[in-house]
This record gives sequence, structure tokens and C-alpha cells, in this order.
Amino acid sequence: MKFKDKVVFITGGTRGLGKAMAQGFLSEGASVAVNDKDAEMVAKCAEEFKGKSLVAYTADITDYEEMESVAAKVWDAWGRVDVLINGAGVVAPLVPAEKAKKADFDRVIDVNLKGTFYVTQIFGRKMIGQKGGRIISMSSQAAVLGERGFLSYSISKAGLMTMTRNLAYEWGRYGITTCAVAPGFMAGGMNEGLLKRGDLVDFISKRTPVGKMGQVDDLVAFILFLASKEASYINGETLVFDGGATGYAPETLLDVISKGR
Repeated sequence: MKFKDKVVFITGGTRGLGKAMAQGFLSEGASVAVNDKDAEMVAKCAEEFKGKSLVAYTADITDYEEMESVAAKVWDAWGRVDVLINGAGVVAPLVPAEKAKKADFDRVIDVNLKGTFYVTQIFGRKMIGQKGGRIISMSSQAAVLGERGFLSYSISKAGLMTMTRNLAYEWGRYGITTCAVAPGFMAGGMNEGLLKRGDLVDFISKRTPVGKMGQVDDLVAFILFLASKEASYINGETLVFDGGATGYAPETLLDVISKGR
């Protein structure tokens, strides 16, 4: 039980990768709090984990006051948060940069970058008060590659890489470490729809040196390691988790999607 007596907060923790992380931390003895702006998803999550040490809150990470309220409730319940996982995120339609719509761009930046910073600042202030904590933000391989069709998503996730480095310098003195994880295309989470297209799965697998898409369980295990005491000296880093795929890709995912139409 690596996280016995530890409290973990996971944004977007009612579904996909966030939910898988919640399950992972619970299995290692942690008390877990999650949020989602969808009240129906929150109720469903609470029912699914009934009897477990998990609390689900309805709150939108882009609403600063809502997240302040949630943080206050978490501290009232447990008196601390040892690990913050910034897992909430959205994607925009895959289109060339010149065709990107303002509304889609704004939404991705608002959620992935601004919303994640809001949560990080709110929980970070409390971690400063408790003199310690671990913050892990979900970036992306797209932030490293700058892949065609992913402009807003790449920018938002690259911003989290910079935020991670900055906060390592600013908050390390308070016993808080920050890192980010940049996964490649995982077989699950927000990629569930992608898995229905064999040509896309084949393309991603072939451009990955290990020859397959990443598994959510493997990514969860990696995140649990980063949150553990064994990783306490990792600070300010973005760790790529993509089977070695980061690098030059002569053909992009958007190219394959376009061919399939």
C-alpha cells in the first residue's frame, strides 16, 4: 500500500485515464477526490466507487471559484492533499492550422492550459501552507512533436511543460515537486473512438518502435511511480511515455484520416 494515509486529487477523474488513475491510487491505499463538470458523470462515478475512499465533486476547472470551493471541501474532509493530478483535458477537431476555428482554439486553451493552471495555483497555495506536495500534469507527445492538425492541443500541452519547469523553481523550496507526463497515443481514454479505425491503429503502431499503442494500465503504473516517494527527486521534468515514437514522422495522423474519407 504505497499511498496509505495519502490524499490524491484528480481533475477529470470520473472517466477515461482519470478514472483509471483513481482506481490505481485507491488500490494502493490512497483516499481519492475527483471532479467533473458533468453532474451525471459525477453521480455515476460516486455510485461505482460506493464503499471506497473516493469523493466526486461537480466542478468545472475553468471556473476559478468552483475549484476554490472544491479545494476547501477536500481540505475540510481530509486536511491535506498530497498529490494533485492534472488529468482533465479536451481536444479540438483535427484540421490544418489555417482551418482551425476560434471557438475550438479558445475552448482547448481555456480547459487544458488556463483551467489546469487555475487548479494548480489553488491547490499549490494550500500545499505551500502544508509544506509539501506532488503535482503531476498530463501533457502530450503532441506538445513535443508539434504534429500537423493538433495546433491548439499542442500549444496547450506545451504550456503545461513550461508551467511544470517554472513551478519546480518557484515551489521546490516549499517541498513541492512538479512534473509532467507526455504520453503518445494510448489505447483508451479519449482515444476510444480512434480505436474503431484499424488504419489509424495500424499507423500509430507502425510509427512506434515497440510496435504497438500504449496501454492505459502501463501509463497508470508510471504515474503511480512518479507520485511515490521513490520519485521524490524528479522535479521540473516532462517525461515522454510513447514507446520511443517521439521524433520525425513523415506521415501524420491527419494524413491517414484524410485518406480514409
